[in-house]
Amino acid sequence: MAAATVALLGGSRGPASWLGRPVRLAARRLGRPTSWLSWRLTWAAVALVVGLGPPLRHPRYYGSGGWAEVADWCSIAAGLLAAAGVVAGLVLAERPAPRSPALSWGLGVLGGRRAFGAVVALAVAAGVATVLAAPDPQIDVFHLLQASSRGLVDGVNMYHQVWLTGQPGDLHGGLVDVYPYLPATSVLLAPFRLLLGDVRYGLLAALVVAVYAVRALGRPGAPWMPVVPLLVLVFPESCYALEQSWTEPLLVACLAVMVWAACRGRGALAVVAFAVALASKQHVVLLVPVAAVWPAFGRRRAAAACGLALVFVAPWVLDDPGAFFHDAVRTNLDYPVLDHSLSVTGWAHHFGVDLGFGTTAVALAAVYLLAWRARGDATGFAAGGALVLLTVVELNKQSFFNHYTLPMALLVLAIATTLAPAPGPGPEPADTDAADPPADD
Repeated sequence: MAAATVALLGGSRGPASWLGRPVRLAARRLGRPTSWLSWRLTWAAVALVVGLGPPLRHPRYYGSGGWAEVADWCSIAAGLLAAAGVVAGLVLAERPAPRSPALSWGLGVLGGRRAFGAVVALAVAAGVATVLAAPDPQIDVFHLLQASSRGLVDGVNMYHQVWLTGQPGDLHGGLVDVYPYLPATSVLLAPFRLLLGDVRYGLLAALVVAVYAVRALGRPGAPWMPVVPLLVLVFPESCYALEQSWTEPLLVACLAVMVWAACRGRGALAVVAFAVALASKQHVVLLVPVAAVWPAFGRRRAAAACGLALVFVAPWVLDDPGAFFHDAVRTNLDYPVLDHSLSVTGWAHHFGVDLGFGTTAVALAAVYLLAWRARGDATGFAAGGALVLLTVVELNKQSFFNHYTLPMALLVLAIATTLAPAPGPGPEPADTDAADPPADD
């Protein structure tokens, strides 16, 4: 996704277009327009991600039996159909050429709403089958979300609860008496826990909301827009992430709705969506400076979202400040560095090198400067936010697959907003290479 975003930004006109400079340089070396190379590289990368990801990467930790097979095959079908939609978009967007009616009809179907709906349905079916295949995964996240969301009905403070499975070696040494998130995570998932018995249905629903929010950002008629939103739902190991109950889908949905609302002039909804994200997981606060310098959102709305998030979290803080600080703040700061962490910090620790917080601070200062340079539109916010979060993940003491899914989703938003309708008439920039497909080769 990073490669696809850089490729697309290389041919865009927005403030974040400088992030695609490598593509512009490569196009000059090839003697081609930037848009010619940008457009092809972007969709080739997208087709590879959605087409090859599910068949090649569908690990199972807890799922087994017939439902696990159903999940695998639905994921593979969704990925291949989405990749076919990319190819259809590429063909349809090329210079018009004589085609048989059957071929034209087939390309139109693959790149249209019916195929989009079919991919969403297949991905949802894969998600449901994943939940059914692993009804009781032995991972702490699942059990703490199940218990905390159920405890809300009884008025139990989630920062006081203990979650045990009653089986030997409970949760494989995971958290049993710590709630490491912010309260909105369990509040959002509580209806699904109460009505359907499993919080993971809420995570799946959040991804569907994100898909349609991203789709609503696109320019009608763009041949690739039926495919771009699917990248937050169909990607390598998507069902594995759902099986583990990782909570990033909630943040993806909130940020997708925030960007859509801000782009459509619905400021109040954008503030609420961002506030819910802030009240769900701690590291979202790192996006506040990026949101504040985005003109469509701005400092006032960023401040309002922070205030609303504080109001949301306040009941749990006031009930027991010590328990809240221990679980939501101190525990996260005190995590040890793991050698098997998928981060530079973990890799360095494996060789006896301690990078320390100073390295993270310097890196964050640098990426905030880059994000500030990319400010100006929704693409700049999404790409800048992805850069900030990706830097934190790379330098975190404990980073795993799920932590990368949020910055990757922001890159999908960057792609979608690059293809969004123009805000209105205005002077053309000096570099007129666009993200649209070229008129000729």
